[in-house]
Amino acid sequence: MQPAPSSLTPSGTTAERGFKKAILRLVKGGPERLAIEAGQIDAIIDPTSGHAILLPDAQRALIERKVGFRSLIGLAFDWYWEQDERYCFVSHQGATDEAIGFTEEGVIGKALWDLSIDNLSETDWQTHRQQLEWRVIFRDLEVRCVDRAGEMRYVSISGEPIFDAQNQFKGYRGITRDITARKHSEAVVRESNRYARTILDGLGAAIAVLDQAGVVLSVNPAWHALAITHSSIADVACGSNYLTGCDNAGDDEHEDGMAIAAGIRQVIAGERSLFRYDYAADSPAGRLWIALSIAGTAGNNAARAIVSCEDITERKRGELLLDLERTVLRCLTDADTATVALKSVIRAVCESQGWTCGRYFSLDQSAGVLRFSESWGIPAAAVEQFIEKSRGLVFRPGAGLAGRVCQSGQPLWVIDGTRDAGVAPTALAPETGDEGAFVFPVTSEDTIIGVLAFSNPIIREPDDRTLQVVRSIGSHLGRFLRRQEAVDSLRRSESRFRALTDLTSDWYWEQNRDCRFTQIADGNPFGGADILGMTHWDLPGVVLADATWPEHKSNLAARWSFHDFEFATVQADGQCSYYSICGEPVYDESGIFSGYRGTGLDITRRKCAEIALRESEGAEVNPDDPAFAAAVRVARRALAERIADRVRKEYRPVNNDDGQPDLNGQASAKFGELLRALEFDRATDLRIAAAIELIGKTK
Repeated sequence: MQPAPSSLTPSGTTAERGFKKAILRLVKGGPERLAIEAGQIDAIIDPTSGHAILLPDAQRALIERKVGFRSLIGLAFDWYWEQDERYCFVSHQGATDEAIGFTEEGVIGKALWDLSIDNLSETDWQTHRQQLEWRVIFRDLEVRCVDRAGEMRYVSISGEPIFDAQNQFKGYRGITRDITARKHSEAVVRESNRYARTILDGLGAAIAVLDQAGVVLSVNPAWHALAITHSSIADVACGSNYLTGCDNAGDDEHEDGMAIAAGIRQVIAGERSLFRYDYAADSPAGRLWIALSIAGTAGNNAARAIVSCEDITERKRGELLLDLERTVLRCLTDADTATVALKSVIRAVCESQGWTCGRYFSLDQSAGVLRFSESWGIPAAAVEQFIEKSRGLVFRPGAGLAGRVCQSGQPLWVIDGTRDAGVAPTALAPETGDEGAFVFPVTSEDTIIGVLAFSNPIIREPDDRTLQVVRSIGSHLGRFLRRQEAVDSLRRSESRFRALTDLTSDWYWEQNRDCRFTQIADGNPFGGADILGMTHWDLPGVVLADATWPEHKSNLAARWSFHDFEFATVQADGQCSYYSICGEPVYDESGIFSGYRGTGLDITRRKCAEIALRESEGAEVNPDDPAFAAAVRVARRALAERIADRVRKEYRPVNNDDGQPDLNGQASAKFGELLRALEFDRATDLRIAAAIELIGKTK
């Protein structure tokens, strides 16, 4: 390619034409002349001097290349310099020498360390001089000086040694670049980074910055603190691969590690801007909960994701305790027996806190000791054996953890089964085994009725919130157990009352405020007729003197109780049936009369015997007569029924301590005593008959 014409040797001038003629005289051959005229030869050798003579086109190209080279050099550095063997400047050239105060006049004859440079120490200069003595190339020696305007300037100096043809050291030459703008930018960046780092280090959350491959670029102190007590997922230092740590998480954390690694890869790939994940992990301090957040970053820097880990254990424990309270209340609501309630509550506490088993010791008020009552444990042979051994444990107040809790009313705990203030490990062995324990009282109206004891290899020391919750659980459970005791006592009382009622009556009835039947229990004594909605005087075939019903109605209107009110009904076959009823008024919670309730007794056999005895009065009686024997048997039955009526009348139900109806215990005994009195011999049969007659006359 032909170089462009140079202004230094203008084409077609007289000087140039003369120069060409002189050159052509040196060329003898025709081909060489043609090559020169065609511009294919750059230089020729002068045979007289032996020097090479550049042709005009070559000269122009060389000049242009020199100008271009200097232009490129000017873009690469600001000054060019040379030093002699003593490292003193012999040349210093640049377009802006005065800008930094290093003019050629100011540096010629001086070494670099003689200039006004203030950022290098004596040690730094000794190191630099040693490099020069070793004749090594040095690069980017950054120095600071003050320019003529009094402003701070930074320059970067690089140099290389110079050797002559005989390989003798002649000095150094090099370049200088003004890096003030870069240093100012770096200062701004450093200040920004320092500010950001201060903020990062001041955050309570653990922060780690990851690159494209998941390698940790930077972490804050909170991350190091978390790594000390946390599992492998967070225990990743700078330079380590966080993704690898997640992928290689242990068995208990493998699922969490895989989920976290997948979230990080999605954020780094730009598939999502934010990933959040909460997980639990074991640590020397117990169960921990971590809230992890991963956010993507934008820009040209190496950071691609920021991982934030926050310890949310306290918050999670509070939520779990609140859920535990709700679960316990739900268990007590659904339970219909004390056994079901105890098992469900113990299980709920164990599963919530991660404990292996729990036991309930009830307080025997009469003996003044705690006895094993109920338990629940995880399905493990050691736990089952431990619970089985507990069944025979008995604690007196003040003995063992359970006894101390029963005496003081305050929760107690053993961290790991080996240490507790004031309790020897050997003394606790039968009670806790080799594990930790947590024991708290079960109360009802500030009265201790039992103790709950839980076991686990490690029991975390409870905080105020935990102690508050266990007191609440103990109170809820205590009230339920007391209420259940009252319900069970009422059921037993009702069972005894019903048993005695069944012995002394044939049916039970209830009436509304208009004295009309609303319920008939234990069958309908008045045949198949539907008597609901009727009064006693409306019963089918009822027979009673006209004067008797007004008196009975008057007693009902006065809300009086009545006993042994007898009436008869005529059956379809013309036979009479006799009945005796007792009743009492019923009032609602507001004290308003709501009806009557009572019992009824079929006294037909007794009345028939009475009638037969009255009809036979004055007739000769033969004790050996079979008819007389049959009459006596009927009389005995009638007398037993009358005695039962009298027992029921004289020994009415009373209220127990809970305000619920209960039977006087003397009723059963009295009834049995009177029935045994019926075991008469034949010599007294006439007196039995006379007694029956007397009862009939005195009614």
